[in-house]
Amino acid sequence: MQEERLIAHLRDRPAQLKEAKRQGVKVIGYFPGNYVPEEIIWASGAAPICLACGGSSEMAEAALSVVPHVICPFARAQIGERLLKKDPYYTMIDMLVAPITCQHLRKVSEIWEYNDDIEMFKLGIPHKYNGDFELEYYADRLGVLKDKLQAFTGNAITDGKISEAIELYNRMRGLLRKISLLRRAPDSLFSALDFVKLNHASFYADPVFMVDFLDSVYQELREKPPVSKGDAPRLLLLGPNMGYGDYKVLELVEAAGGEIVIEELCEGVRYYWQDIENKGDLFQSLARGYLADRLPCAFMRDATKTRFDFALKLAKDFNVSGIIWYELLNCETYDSESYFFAQKMGERDIPMLILESSYGTADTGPLKTRIDAFIEIVKGGVAQ
Repeated sequence: MQEERLIAHLRDRPAQLKEAKRQGVKVIGYFPGNYVPEEIIWASGAAPICLACGGSSEMAEAALSVVPHVICPFARAQIGERLLKKDPYYTMIDMLVAPITCQHLRKVSEIWEYNDDIEMFKLGIPHKYNGDFELEYYADRLGVLKDKLQAFTGNAITDGKISEAIELYNRMRGLLRKISLLRRAPDSLFSALDFVKLNHASFYADPVFMVDFLDSVYQELREKPPVSKGDAPRLLLLGPNMGYGDYKVLELVEAAGGEIVIEELCEGVRYYWQDIENKGDLFQSLARGYLADRLPCAFMRDATKTRFDFALKLAKDFNVSGIIWYELLNCETYDSESYFFAQKMGERDIPMLILESSYGTADTGPLKTRIDAFIEIVKGGVAQ
């Protein structure tokens, strides 16, 4: 997968951004969840960076100096990264766009605001995805974000620039979609770990480079001979979040002889199933694409049935024989939803394993034991 080329780009990326900053380019950070349109940031002449680091118990624990344990590990990690200042992306951003989604990320934005002098824009996210009023509100907030970015960068955001940005990011989403759909084949072309890392890279790499790289990867994979995984059960991974670096479950499943062939995760990965319409009122297109047309996250009202139906479709399309539900400690909305999913999947004879992590090393052993046992249970099963 031309890994060396991507590794070299990501290694050099912080230095590239620092040089761009010296030349007047603003670096705009934002939190994941796919509710902040990168197109608007890119059209302003700024460099968008999704702050999505996860999996580090050090960062999650560092945040306990300012927030309690009831805040989820990923949200705490975003605070810890800012406090400890070890990751260059968290220290170089000139402005943070904070989507107000779940209560945990809301608290992160508040802590950053209290403890930093960084420029911040809180992007209100309606908790209903399919209403006219909510769509109008969200489109209005995107317009306010546009005004904020124009004033902050000194650059006009024109329809032409927005259209160019939509075209660029549609290409990125389209290539990720094509690569992901290759995993419907009976034999493996690449692992879930490879795909998630590729997806994560798209948050940090220069988007023009990333589109070119993804195109090369797709062409390479189309010509690559598949590798049989024997009796490895095909699995669907569901859950709220998988941050950059949070690869423990993916690695444990692979080591146990399972094969995750598709994922549906709200935060930490780029949503790629739909493109943005690039005509008409482009801010309405962005609002529809990022709120109404996409799969809603679990904190949205009336989202559970839509999410369940989508999971069933993935299970059928990718011929999975079991589901792993991976959530983080204290993620209340997904924890509640997991019981419904487990019951309804059970009625369809699709086994589902619910895993929970705190990012600590102490849970590795129990996770391994449960994953090993689950893989043995589902071997040979096929989703109905």
